[in-house]
Amino acid sequence: MIIANPIYDTVFKYLLEDIEISKGLLSAIINENIIHLSVQPQETIYKTTANSFPLTVYRPDFKAIVEMKNGEQKKILIELQKTKRSADIMRFRRYLADNYQNEDSIMVGNEQVLQPLEIVTIYFLGFKLENIETPILKVSNNFYDVSKQKMLETKPREPFIDLLNHESYTIQIPRLPNVHQTDLENMLSVFNQNLVTNDRHELNYVSENLNPLAKKIVDRLNRAVADKELMIGLNIEDEIERTYGREMNELNDQLVEKNSEIEKLREEIEKLKRGQ
Repeated sequence: MIIANPIYDTVFKYLLEDIEISKGLLSAIINENIIHLSVQPQETIYKTTANSFPLTVYRPDFKAIVEMKNGEQKKILIELQKTKRSADIMRFRRYLADNYQNEDSIMVGNEQVLQPLEIVTIYFLGFKLENIETPILKVSNNFYDVSKQKMLETKPREPFIDLLNHESYTIQIPRLPNVHQTDLENMLSVFNQNLVTNDRHELNYVSENLNPLAKKIVDRLNRAVADKELMIGLNIEDEIERTYGREMNELNDQLVEKNSEIEKLREEIEKLKRGQ
């Protein structure tokens, strides 16, 4: 089956516009039962210009009501970001800083109050991290008693801690396995770039042994191929990537040149010092 390649922002956005797919996928990633999910009213899209094409960076934030293992419910903010480049780290930090400053309405007892939400971040990377081979990595908060030199057996719910620290998930798309051992790996298999056809906008996906949500994901990506306007958007993304790459190479060349000039100046200064 031919499906649209979700490594592209245009396709990724189309996929997540199906709220049931978003709900199921996010639930599987954070391993929590999301009972209600909504996209932030203001979809965060950033625009710039490259070769006269508008560059739209898709960054959806989701508000989720999560039912925890003990039956309690809590409202959290899930920040999801995808990138093909490691150079986007500072952009991610800025987004995160923005969300740390936001408040939302939650129930405290019988009263609605404004309060910051706990944040969970999910990063889809289109490149490999140098020092971590784990395809799906979770970084969570551990509670450690420094005096007794041991982990606390249970994690207490404490707003001061919960609101100043956050849990994160990093998915390295190039490291996703070809053989799927979990439902989550089954769902994420649609990102497998080894399945790219002669047209890099499309994947030749073998739709066998899929769980129900994975099948729904594949079917939606299959329908995306027939959306001509959507697929034209992928050509624009390619052009932007090429422009961005050229600009980055030029900046890197300038940086190397400047560093060389600085090093020569340092050598001259050292010579002058030795001559005194």
